Amino acid sequence: MSELNARHVTYEEIVDTLRPDAPDIEGPVLDEIARSGGGYATVTKSRVMVMDSRNRMAVISSPGGSPGDPHLHDDFNEWWVAFGGEMRYRVGEYEPFKAHFGDIIVAPSGYRHDPRAWKGEMCMRMVTGKPGSNHDLKGLVPSRTIPLEDHWEPPNRIFTPLDYMIDRHGLEEDWRETVILDQRNRVEMWHVMPGGPMATMSGESEAWWVVLRGSVSFHLGGDVVDAGQGDVVYSGDGESSSISVDGDESAIFIEVLEP
Repeated sequence: MSELNARHVTYEEIVDTLRPDAPDIEGPVLDEIARSGGGYATVTKSRVMVMDSRNRMAVISSPGGSPGDPHLHDDFNEWWVAFGGEMRYRVGEYEPFKAHFGDIIVAPSGYRHDPRAWKGEMCMRMVTGKPGSNHDLKGLVPSRTIPLEDHWEPPNRIFTPLDYMIDRHGLEEDWRETVILDQRNRVEMWHVMPGGPMATMSGESEAWWVVLRGSVSFHLGGDVVDAGQGDVVYSGDGESSSISVDGDESAIFIEVLEP
């Protein structure tokens, strides 16, 4: 069993864990799986990464074209970070959209959602839900399709592409913005320039981070964790924490905290 709440898991480790057993799966094979009654679970691999007091976070991978498993949750918001390949999402009545590495997607409580592995050998998504949740509530196929609202601003946009955040703030100076805020989590997206003073983070509770761009040194208690794109870093209660960015490229990461 993979270690839960590991201090540092690299993107390469995650990919190796989820690499398909049959990498030559293609469209006709997936069609036959669907016809024979095999579904989402038949071609999907997952690894639970974080289990804290509020969340169960896992990374899921399926080959492009795999069957979906549309469902809803009536008591919490579920959210994802696209983590590899191309994903296609439909949330509630909103028109489907494509997501790529670093994009953030939210399905509010009660909204039927249908994440589909769309293109690529490993279509990966990091999903954060509530411990003990299931896919039992399937909901109904929406009777209409409405466009996503482009004028919505963070937090809690249905779809927050990483490129949207870069266009919104630029890459010329440090910035920080809340991208998710609900009854369970506050998710901050940080952009930090290289070579500056260490930025201090809250350290008030357990927290975890996902690096979306560049390289970050996390100073956690007495440890220093050097993390790159796609790496996951976890800290327990009460640890002081700060970060620094070395090299020539700025870094972007998300920080998941109590609300």
